[in-house]
Amino acid sequence: MDKKEFAVIAAALQTYYPRFSLIPNEQAMELWYDGLKDIPADVATAGLKKWVMTEKWPPTIAELRKQCSELVTGVRPDWGEGWMEVQKAIRLYGYMRGDEALASMSAITREAVRRIGWQAICESESPETIRAQFRQIYEICEVREQETQSLPEDLKQTISQIREVADSLRLTG
Repeated sequence: MDKKEFAVIAAALQTYYPRFSLIPNEQAMELWYDGLKDIPADVATAGLKKWVMTEKWPPTIAELRKQCSELVTGVRPDWGEGWMEVQKAIRLYGYMRGDEALASMSAITREAVRRIGWQAICESESPETIRAQFRQIYEICEVREQETQSLPEDLKQTISQIREVADSLRLTG
C-alpha cells in the first residue's frame, strides 16, 4: 500500500479506538507505515475491520499483520486435524511407504512427523505418548510458520542474510 492508503487506515484506527493514542506523531506514523506497507490496502482494511469486530483493544502492528496473514492464507488446521492426517496416512500407506505418507500430508503435519520419525510413529506401542509428542511439535511448527508468514519479504531476506553470515562465521571461527 502507499502512504495515502495507509493514512486512511491510520485514520480508521484512531476513529475505531479514540481513547488510545495509537499514532500520536509523524514518527509513529512512519513506523506503523513501515510495519504494514507491504500489505495490500484492501487486505489491511479487511484485517482491521475483522479485528475491530472481534477484539476489544486496538491492535499492535504484529497483531494486524497476523490478522492480514490469516485472511490471505486461511485458518490453518489445528494439531487435532494434523493428527487425523497422520492416522489416515498410517491406514493408507503403512510402515513401508513413509515417503508417500509424508507427501500426502500438509506442510506442518509433515514437519512434525519428520521430527518424530515415520517408523517411530508406526511402531509405537504407546500411541498416547506419540500423540502428545506430535501435538507439542505441531504447535511449535505452527507458531513458527505463522510468524514467518507474518513477516514482510524484505525482512525475511535480511534475516536469511544475517543467518548466512553467522553460519559462515561459525564455520570459519
